[in-house]
Amino acid sequence: MKSWLRSRLARMLAGALCAGLVATWAAGKVLDKRDEDRRDQYEVAQMTDKMKTVCVGRFLIDMPEEAEIELRGAKVDGFDISAFDETEEAFQERVTDREAQIRALPDWLGGNKNLESAREVNTNSGLVGKILIHSRTVEEGTQGNGLGGVERYRDEGITTEALVHGHGISIDLSYKDRALKWVEDLPRLVNQLVANPDNSIPAEPGFCMDRAYVRDPLRADQREQIIMSARLPNHPDVEFMLMLSAGLKPEPQGVLERTNTADGVLSIAERMRITRLRAGERKIGGLAGEELAELVVEENEARVHTFWWEVNGTEDNVFVPHLMFKMTTGNGNRQPVPSSLSDGAALGLWDKITSSIRLRSAEPQETRRVEAPTTPLGTYASAGERCPESGWWLCGDGGGEIGVLGGQRQYIKKGDVMPQALLLPPRTLWDKVRGLQPSYESKNPTNWKLVDHRARKRVPPPLQLAKASTSSTTTVAVGVPGPAGGASVAIGSYSSTGVACPASGWWRCEESHALDGTRWFAQGSLLPPATFTVAPGIFGHSPSAPQAIQRRSAWRLMRLADVADQSASETDGRNQFGMSPLAQQV
Repeated sequence: MKSWLRSRLARMLAGALCAGLVATWAAGKVLDKRDEDRRDQYEVAQMTDKMKTVCVGRFLIDMPEEAEIELRGAKVDGFDISAFDETEEAFQERVTDREAQIRALPDWLGGNKNLESAREVNTNSGLVGKILIHSRTVEEGTQGNGLGGVERYRDEGITTEALVHGHGISIDLSYKDRALKWVEDLPRLVNQLVANPDNSIPAEPGFCMDRAYVRDPLRADQREQIIMSARLPNHPDVEFMLMLSAGLKPEPQGVLERTNTADGVLSIAERMRITRLRAGERKIGGLAGEELAELVVEENEARVHTFWWEVNGTEDNVFVPHLMFKMTTGNGNRQPVPSSLSDGAALGLWDKITSSIRLRSAEPQETRRVEAPTTPLGTYASAGERCPESGWWLCGDGGGEIGVLGGQRQYIKKGDVMPQALLLPPRTLWDKVRGLQPSYESKNPTNWKLVDHRARKRVPPPLQLAKASTSSTTTVAVGVPGPAGGASVAIGSYSSTGVACPASGWWRCEESHALDGTRWFAQGSLLPPATFTVAPGIFGHSPSAPQAIQRRSAWRLMRLADVADQSASETDGRNQFGMSPLAQQV
């Protein structure tokens, strides 16, 4: 009996000892994990304590201050664009040598007219240089016409290149064998170029590249593209790449589906070397994309990371391009090396950088705040006084059959002298015969009344515009003050057709030929397409033929407003679309 008790007690003591050891081990693992997490967080905080903002295409991204950045592969409208430091003397010598080199080559007929045009360049951004048109190619022959016969064809192309210089920067553009009808595209593009020696963030909308940018407008079919590469000197195995391409047809498969397809052909042993840290949809800066993060054990047993975020993009919107951002660790000279970052540190660095990707606003940070007009509507000012507020002023003289030179309503800038109205009485028959218009001024100073704060007169569109709509998953906020009204959205922010409006306010259509102009939209409403007139006869000559077309557009926030203000509307209280603000948008 005593032996049984002793053996049972021994078993209980042994079990308790084992349980204690297991609990101690588990507690130690938890503490180790917490310590590891703290180390990872500290390492990421040290790496990202100081950041710098880089403009890549139309986007901004914050990178560690130590990062070595390279912008390359810039292309707009098919033109390869490169910019580099060069003195003016060296530039002039290079242009002379290049022109002589082109002249020395025979033309397509074997003659001496290879250089067809050498045009001087002097842009309003301070760039000077030359546009060279040369090296025409001609291909002639016969081909089947599809009807059993043959027909002759003649294809011609020509090389267009520009060499320009300004502010210590030279910019070269070239396109080989371009169709003749597109030759004039190069001068237009050169006029939009601006040298940017320090790669500072531009204060106007456009497309950033290395040491230069292209001012808007640029169309989606011009297919702007750029690549940013970056590395960290203190972590030489860590590399980054950001690729942007606009105007491309979206791929049928996203990065997740492509990866699953590729993994399907791997052997079991190869698949066991891959651990997925993340895989799914991720929205960054208003762009919906797919994210993939993997840990890979290479054949030399080096543990490396691959992070990938991709936006499939759109074919007709430069503000939603095909975007790919990639971060890899374990990059060696000839073979993979063990990652200098742990899994947690790599994920932390990836999250810190990717969360900073956003569409660039057109205004610099210090000018984004827009001051509201301080002079109330209905204020009067007399001729000879300084105008207290820029806006549209209603002349107190005239009316009826008496006109006013310049119109009854006139735009007058703040600080300008209020004018004395020149009144235009009706013309007599004798005035009409002589082609004269009598005029006179009142003996009393003209009184002017402030009736509109806007910079331009509102003109009703000739055709019905597309309306902002709502979906079952969006909430339209009208007259909601504070953050719910979009106060955190910066003036100059961009959005696009079909996207929920991020802030109630006045949004400008970025399509210069559209009828929309600047319109008010409620937060949460789906931004509409732009409306364009079509030439008569495009859809036939029937009275019921469409007079307009609609297509996707970008919209830019010009002014925050919880409701469509009535200050600029006419006395009937209706806006420029002939309907109340709520009826207009919801």
